[in-house]
Amino acid sequence: MIKFVIVNGRTPMRAPFFCACCAEKLETGYVHESGTGLKYCDVVCYGFSEKMAINAVERRGRLAS
Repeated sequence: MIKFVIVNGRTPMRAPFFCACCAEKLETGYVHESGTGLKYCDVVCYGFSEKMAINAVERRGRLAS
């Protein structure tokens, strides 16, 4: 299963788009997460955002128990 696609040398179709993690404007090249459609400026922001989501789910599980 493909989780994300790295897009080089292109801007998003419907401009302006901003990184879902750091809110920087996407110029040319970005990471597109296929499951949610979110776009990130690079793999660092994508990885940070994914790690934060996992931590939030884990915290929610601990609070529910």
